[in-house]
Amino acid sequence: MPELSNDQMTLALAIVAGVTLLCLFLSIFLALRLKKVRRQYALIRADGEPKDIFAVVNRAMQRIDTIEHRVDGVAAALEEHAAIARFAVQRFALVRYDAFEEMGGQLSFSAALLDDHGDGIVMTSINGRTETRTYAKPVKNLSSTHNLSDEERNAIATASRGSGRIEAGATAVR
Repeated sequence: MPELSNDQMTLALAIVAGVTLLCLFLSIFLALRLKKVRRQYALIRADGEPKDIFAVVNRAMQRIDTIEHRVDGVAAALEEHAAIARFAVQRFALVRYDAFEEMGGQLSFSAALLDDHGDGIVMTSINGRTETRTYAKPVKNLSSTHNLSDEERNAIATASRGSGRIEAGATAVR
């Protein structure tokens, strides 16, 4: 084995000490980094949960699948309810008027109650001094097979426009 001088031995020892010191700093850095990763992992898995990251990810994916299934169910139910709601009374209008000259106060009225397709009924109440008569006529596609008065047609037209949320007055006197 070749003999090394004191200067060469000192240089070799300094290089080994430098490498050792570099390894020590690298080990400390990696230990701190590992501690940080473990802390983040503990936040992901929560206490009392499986300790394997794959189990945590698998459980999260199962929850996402369950949520997607439930959202699909809610969307289907919403579409079904929307289809049913189109047949509910959505548009209405009330037209008040004086049916007779001697009667005031617009006690007579025609009311149209329609669904989204323009189907429903129109009701009319004609109030006189001694009697009141009430009529109901079916409405199909914004018209009726029965004869409609001007006030009934006005109520249907107002309801079909969707502007019947308030009373519409008519000045027609029979």
